[in-house]
Amino acid sequence: MGEVKRTYAEHLKAKDASCLGQWCLLHGPEQHLKREALATLRQEAREAGAGEEPTWEVLDGISATASDVLNRSQTGALFGGARVVVIREAERMAPREQDSLSKAVGPLPPGVSVVLVTGETGDRGRRKAVRAALQRALAKHGLVIEFGSLKVREAASWAARRAKELGKKLEPAAARKLVEQKVGVGLGELESEIQKLVLFVGDEDVITGAHVAEVSPRLVEEDIFRLLDAVGRREAGRAVGILRGLLGDRREEPGRVLGMLGQTIRLIWQTKLLVEHGWRPGKDVDEETAALLPQDERKNALAQFRRRSWLVQRTVRQASQLSWEQLGEAIQAMHGCDLAIKRIRGKLADPAAALELLVIQLCTDVDLSVWESRSGERVLG
Repeated sequence: MGEVKRTYAEHLKAKDASCLGQWCLLHGPEQHLKREALATLRQEAREAGAGEEPTWEVLDGISATASDVLNRSQTGALFGGARVVVIREAERMAPREQDSLSKAVGPLPPGVSVVLVTGETGDRGRRKAVRAALQRALAKHGLVIEFGSLKVREAASWAARRAKELGKKLEPAAARKLVEQKVGVGLGELESEIQKLVLFVGDEDVITGAHVAEVSPRLVEEDIFRLLDAVGRREAGRAVGILRGLLGDRREEPGRVLGMLGQTIRLIWQTKLLVEHGWRPGKDVDEETAALLPQDERKNALAQFRRRSWLVQRTVRQASQLSWEQLGEAIQAMHGCDLAIKRIRGKLADPAAALELLVIQLCTDVDLSVWESRSGERVLG
């Protein structure tokens, strides 16, 4: 058979929409839908065994070997019925074991299914996948199904359907607010938040935007944008207050906050460049302008805007608020702060204090780069 790769949405529509009796790879960041697919497979295995509970074995990728998987996959269920072997966090299998398994993937005995499930996330710093050779072997002899992150519209629709299943109407504006500003597109997080909202509204039939605003915490990205809004307006007190909320109330790590600040500044930088070259939201750019942006889609502003349309207007607004001089100074200051947090340079031992000094410096003309490098260069950190 030819290689079979599809998204989960395509899989649900396919005539052979089942992992039963074959090799399958479930990969991508949307963990909630992977769990849904496994639950469906378990029910299919139960039905295939005339109601007999299937033999369901779970191996951990970090300790699983190719011989483990193959030995289990070549043996039928002990008491008849179906047998399913699941390898969770399959990407953590040792490279040599993945390579060995890729060479051994082939026909399975009747009633046996082998499903590799990755534990990768949407965080590009932690995203992993199984090796290419194993993916090709699984696609050739079975199914490779991608569980990608949903778009805002899709996640909002899913949230409304889930609320309806729980007996409540989630207003469209409330659904978008929940996805865009509060929780994001991860269905596991959305599920938890919807259940919380259902309990909160009690006997009321409708979940409104006001309910969402009162109950659901903001996305960290929202606070990062609010912080940079304060920087653009030179409101040092407000910016420091938002930062302290992130570090204190939300218990965010200083290094993570600095990283998100850096990502947002780079997004604003690209947007300012695009606007100055004649781009406007909804308008295509010429090849020359497009070539000025990072070609890696994970870092490209236009690619991010296509995936997350709600970012566009606020980023354009912030690009108009911040000058090129401010953006350049911000990048330099963040670099120095990063060195301080990592204890590479400077004498400031408290990462939170270094980050707070950074924010004050971004909001004011006061030079807070009070530490000297060995070369005499003045840097924050």
